[in-house]
Amino acid sequence: MKPNQQYQKGQLFTIRYLRILPLTFAWIVLQTGLYGYIHLNGFGQFIANHLPVGSVFLLIILAFLLNPILSRLGPTVPFNTAELTLCWAMITAAASVPGYGLMEFIFPYIAAPVYFATPENQWAELILPHFKKWLYVSDKIALNKFWNGVDSYQAIPWQIWLKPVATATIFGLSFFFSVCCWAVILRRQWVEHVRYTFPLVQVAANLTQTDLHQKAFQPVFRNRLFIFGLTFAVIVHLIRGLHQFYPFFPNIPLDYPIRQFFPQKPWLAIVTGWPLLFRLRLSVVGVTYFLLPDVTISIWSFFLLYKFQEVAISAFSITRINTQQQVMGAVLVLTAVSTWQARKHLLAVCQKTFTNPTHSVLIDDNNEPLSYRSALLGMIGGFVFMGALAVTMGMSIWVAILFILLMWVLATTAAWHVSNAGCLLVNVGFTPFNFFRMIFGGRALGIRNLILLSFDRSSIPNWSSQSLMAYSIQNFRLANTHHLQSRSMKLVQWMLLAVALSIVITFFTTLTWIHQKGALNLTRWIFNVGPGAMNRAINEILNPSSPNLPGILSAGTGGIIMSGLIFMRQRFLWWPFHPLGYALGVTWAPSRLWFSTLIGWAIKFLILRFGGFRALQQGKPFFLGLIIGEYFMAATWQISALKTGIGYWGGPPS
Repeated sequence: MKPNQQYQKGQLFTIRYLRILPLTFAWIVLQTGLYGYIHLNGFGQFIANHLPVGSVFLLIILAFLLNPILSRLGPTVPFNTAELTLCWAMITAAASVPGYGLMEFIFPYIAAPVYFATPENQWAELILPHFKKWLYVSDKIALNKFWNGVDSYQAIPWQIWLKPVATATIFGLSFFFSVCCWAVILRRQWVEHVRYTFPLVQVAANLTQTDLHQKAFQPVFRNRLFIFGLTFAVIVHLIRGLHQFYPFFPNIPLDYPIRQFFPQKPWLAIVTGWPLLFRLRLSVVGVTYFLLPDVTISIWSFFLLYKFQEVAISAFSITRINTQQQVMGAVLVLTAVSTWQARKHLLAVCQKTFTNPTHSVLIDDNNEPLSYRSALLGMIGGFVFMGALAVTMGMSIWVAILFILLMWVLATTAAWHVSNAGCLLVNVGFTPFNFFRMIFGGRALGIRNLILLSFDRSSIPNWSSQSLMAYSIQNFRLANTHHLQSRSMKLVQWMLLAVALSIVITFFTTLTWIHQKGALNLTRWIFNVGPGAMNRAINEILNPSSPNLPGILSAGTGGIIMSGLIFMRQRFLWWPFHPLGYALGVTWAPSRLWFSTLIGWAIKFLILRFGGFRALQQGKPFFLGLIIGEYFMAATWQISALKTGIGYWGGPPS
């Protein structure tokens, strides 16, 4: 079989690169530029989840508009499954760059230290001498243009931004490359051995599947339940969007505030921190339908458990213990157990790598996206480069090693949540800064480590709404679903090329959008992370902490509870709870997802109870329609905001 040919269910597909790549690259440029403008101006979230709105929107256009038109020209004219799969893999990989994934927070981080330094906050005396000058922008004229905007006749000083942005991006890119290789290594373990469900892949699989009988639409899109679900979601969001333009137009509320019912302590804890939000999202209800029952019930029940635990903590005025510390222990135990369960596979990968790979019969990697030798050596090389760059930045060697190990754990955990529970949003419940400060204390870490660790608002350490590892392993699973060969498609190489293109586009478009209005006039919480990082570091420098023994004990408690949950699930078939819910903790993601997950679980339970397994299978098209309909309307309203200036946050998790 030629490299650009793929078999799928007995049918040969030729990947016509000269057709699909120009379209894909053009959309990457458009998607990246649009996201920067839409998000910085507070118009919505165009790509910021693990089923990116902008990427789904393109596939909807291809599946429902362009391919049906092309099918009238001949059976081989439309884009085929292999081409659409390659397109999806590239545009989702590119989506990991411009927002939370890699670059959005770089700009406020490197622009804050000098601009906001004052004699009162003492940054100039206590932070800047310990902070490498090539890691931030010090030109005050350039900073004034960044924060306040430029006139039409003023030029953007690109060269001043190039070095610090390139340094931070290369640091993140080395991490991206390593976890992409790690996803290659884990693919067989997660897909074939433990058989994770990959619920989000269900959506991509249907949008990239072309009809084998050369009809305009594949069978699921002609299903009446699918059409009903799609129509229902479109009507709901059409009405909600029109209400934003014309307030007299009736509205369909999807958010139900309860804060007014809990004005005082300790019940105030329910609606503070990561609050208990009654927020209905049709796409989350749809995704929930494809989840395993124990996963579904765990997501909402453990979040409620955490919130009532916070009520108890507030009632007894406990200050040195919080629920986030339990998540630390739970995540570490979960990682250790998952690694132990995969030990035979990982050992075989190591033997395949460090023995003669041509004669090793321990494990066959011919069907993997990369050879295990390339993947493992690439992962190690990426982490070593990343560690060397961290030390060059000023981080201690021992902190750099622990930092990389922890980020490896957090990236794996985020991908585990997405693969197992279809979490559109994930932010692991702690950051390296909080973790190391709790374990070692600020005194032991030292000033330079504290400064570098304080820049924690990114998916690299903890905010994983756009994680390349999660995108990668989902794309590998998508190729398996279509019986396509990832290696002959060069899926990894094309995804990394898409990431590189997105980095270049993000640099120029994001800086352009920022300079047009000035960062101080754009979405405030995005640009507050820069001063926030400096304040976090200076507070710890002026008031260095010791190891937090109650916090360590709390993390230990979380680890023990996680161990018990894993034991119960493995030993007793009747046990209804999955450890995943406890590891998610009480964070931004479950705060937004829990209610929709509860509704989806209840609907699925009732269908299974009164209609049986057959009804459950027959209902899938309806919930797929809910997802696609909500995504289409969210993208439509957000794109319309480019003209109207009226954003839309009522769609996929926001």
